[in-house]
Amino acid sequence: KNEKKSLNQSLAEWKLFIYNPTTGEFLGRTAKSWGSQYVVGK
Repeated sequence: KNEKKSLNQSLAEWKLFIYNPTTGEFLGRTAKSWGSQYVVGK
């Protein structure tokens, strides 16, 4: 049976996805990754 996550737990997971201070990732990508994506996209 799937147990429903608490709102706080869900928010914590979203915050970690948006910015993860441990890995320095923003939206699941590092700054270097975002930079290379921007350069390639130009």
